[in-house]
Amino acid sequence: MSSSAGRVHGVHLREAVDEDSGAIGRVRHASWQRAYSGLMPADYLAGLSVDGFELSARRMLDDRVERRMSVFVADVGGVVAGFASVGPSRDAGEPARVGELYAIYLDPAIWRLGIGRRLQEVALGRLRDDGYREATLWVLAANTPSRAFYEHTGWRHDGGVSGFEAGAEVLDETRYRRAL
Repeated sequence: MSSSAGRVHGVHLREAVDEDSGAIGRVRHASWQRAYSGLMPADYLAGLSVDGFELSARRMLDDRVERRMSVFVADVGGVVAGFASVGPSRDAGEPARVGELYAIYLDPAIWRLGIGRRLQEVALGRLRDDGYREATLWVLAANTPSRAFYEHTGWRHDGGVSGFEAGAEVLDETRYRRAL
C-alpha cells in the first residue's frame, strides 16, 4: 500500500466474493481491536479471534442473497483492506424504504485516508439503486471517532438507542439516519 499526501494508490472498490471471507475476518478483527480498545471490556476483546470473525464473514457471504444484503470490499494493492455491508433495515417498524449500513471496517493502517468514505458511498449507492430512500446505522455511543466520521458524511442521530452485549456488559448504542 503506497501512499502520499494522505492518499492511497491502487484502491479498487468491488463486490465481495466468497474467497474474501478470510480477509474480511482479519480486517474486522484488527479494526475491532484498535477501535474498541477502551470502549469494550478488555477481556471481551481479548476473547475475540480472527477465526471467529472469518467464520462470521463466511456466513455473511453465504447468506447475502437470502438476506438481500450487499457486501463490498476495498482492495488496496491486491489486498482486501476494508469492507462494508448493507441491506434492509433490521429494526422493527421501519418502512420497507429504509435500508441499513450494517458494517464498515477498515484495516487501521488505512484509517483517515478517504477510503472509508469511498467505501460508504459505494455501499449507500447500492441501497439507493435498490430503491431505499433512507438508511440507518448503529454505532457505540462512546465511539466518538466513528460518530464524527458519520456526522461528517451526512448522518444524524435520530434518537434511537439500543444496547450491545459485550460479554457481561451492555454498551449503549445510538442510531444514525440519513437520506439517500
